[in-house]
Amino acid sequence: MPDEAILRNKAREAILSGRLPTTGPSRMFCNPSVGETCAACGDLVKRGELKFELVFQRWSKRQPEIRRYHLHPRCFTAWDLERIEVGPPGRRPSI
Repeated sequence: MPDEAILRNKAREAILSGRLPTTGPSRMFCNPSVGETCAACGDLVKRGELKFELVFQRWSKRQPEIRRYHLHPRCFTAWDLERIEVGPPGRRPSI
Protein backbone atom coordinates (compact mmCIF):
# COMPACT_ATOMS: atom_id res chain seq x y z
CA MET A 1 0.00 0.00 0.00
CA PRO A 2 1.29 3.51 -0.81
CA ASP A 3 2.83 5.78 1.82
CA GLU A 4 0.88 8.43 3.74
CA ALA A 5 1.65 11.34 1.39
CA ILE A 6 0.43 9.37 -1.62
CA LEU A 7 -2.72 8.29 0.24
CA ARG A 8 -3.47 11.88 1.25
CA ASN A 9 -3.01 13.02 -2.35
CA LYS A 10 -5.38 10.30 -3.55
CA ALA A 11 -7.92 11.24 -0.88
CA ARG A 12 -7.64 14.91 -1.86
CA GLU A 13 -8.16 14.03 -5.53
CA ALA A 14 -11.22 11.96 -4.62
CA ILE A 15 -12.65 14.90 -2.67
CA LEU A 16 -11.92 17.51 -5.33
CA SER A 17 -13.35 15.32 -8.09
CA GLY A 18 -16.53 14.70 -6.06
CA ARG A 19 -15.96 10.97 -5.54
CA LEU A 20 -15.85 11.50 -1.76
CA PRO A 21 -17.68 14.10 0.34
CA THR A 22 -16.15 16.57 2.79
CA THR A 23 -18.87 16.21 5.40
CA GLY A 24 -18.81 13.65 8.17
CA PRO A 25 -20.86 10.49 7.65
CA SER A 26 -24.31 9.90 9.12
CA ARG A 27 -23.10 6.48 10.22
CA MET A 28 -19.87 4.57 10.09
CA PHE A 29 -19.13 0.87 10.39
CA CYS A 30 -15.91 -1.07 10.56
CA ASN A 31 -16.22 -4.65 9.38
CA PRO A 32 -14.59 -7.28 7.13
CA SER A 33 -14.66 -6.57 3.42
CA VAL A 34 -16.42 -8.75 0.89
CA GLY A 35 -14.20 -7.40 -1.88
CA GLU A 36 -15.25 -3.76 -2.33
CA THR A 37 -13.22 -1.09 -4.09
CA CYS A 38 -11.78 1.66 -1.90
CA ALA A 39 -13.38 5.01 -2.75
CA ALA A 40 -10.19 6.87 -1.87
CA CYS A 41 -7.34 4.96 -3.51
CA GLY A 42 -9.27 2.85 -6.01
CA ASP A 43 -7.61 -0.41 -4.95
CA LEU A 44 -9.52 -3.50 -3.92
CA VAL A 45 -10.20 -3.96 -0.21
CA LYS A 46 -9.38 -7.67 -0.07
CA ARG A 47 -11.99 -10.12 1.13
CA GLY A 48 -11.82 -10.43 4.92
CA GLU A 49 -9.63 -7.34 5.29
CA LEU A 50 -10.90 -4.70 7.71
CA LYS A 51 -12.65 -1.76 6.00
CA PHE A 52 -14.58 1.34 6.94
CA GLU A 53 -18.06 1.74 5.50
CA LEU A 54 -19.24 5.35 5.51
CA VAL A 55 -22.97 5.98 5.15
CA PHE A 56 -24.25 9.40 4.14
CA GLN A 57 -27.99 10.04 4.30
CA ARG A 58 -29.91 13.12 3.26
CA TRP A 59 -33.51 13.76 2.37
CA SER A 60 -34.43 14.65 -1.18
CA LYS A 61 -38.05 15.18 -2.16
CA ARG A 62 -39.31 13.38 0.95
CA GLN A 63 -37.19 10.31 0.24
CA PRO A 64 -33.89 9.40 1.82
CA GLU A 65 -30.86 9.43 -0.44
CA ILE A 66 -28.23 7.06 0.90
CA ARG A 67 -24.66 6.83 -0.33
CA ARG A 68 -22.11 4.32 0.90
CA TYR A 69 -18.34 4.44 0.56
CA HIS A 70 -15.83 1.74 1.48
CA LEU A 71 -12.27 2.61 2.50
CA HIS A 72 -9.13 0.91 3.76
CA PRO A 73 -8.36 2.01 7.36
CA ARG A 74 -5.34 4.05 6.21
CA CYS A 75 -7.37 5.59 3.39
CA PHE A 76 -10.09 6.52 5.88
CA THR A 77 -7.49 8.35 7.98
CA ALA A 78 -6.15 10.15 4.90
CA TRP A 79 -9.69 11.12 3.81
CA ASP A 80 -10.60 12.34 7.30
CA LEU A 81 -7.52 14.58 7.44
CA GLU A 82 -7.97 15.87 3.90
CA ARG A 83 -11.71 16.57 4.20
CA ILE A 84 -10.99 18.92 7.11
CA GLU A 85 -8.12 20.60 5.29
CA VAL A 86 -9.89 20.93 1.92
CA GLY A 87 -13.24 21.95 3.40
CA PRO A 88 -16.62 22.08 1.69
CA PRO A 89 -16.82 23.50 -1.87
CA GLY A 90 -18.17 26.89 -0.74
CA ARG A 91 -15.32 27.45 1.72
CA ARG A 92 -12.35 26.41 -0.44
CA PRO A 93 -9.83 29.10 -1.33
CA SER A 94 -9.74 30.02 -5.01
CA ILE A 95 -6.67 28.83 -6.86
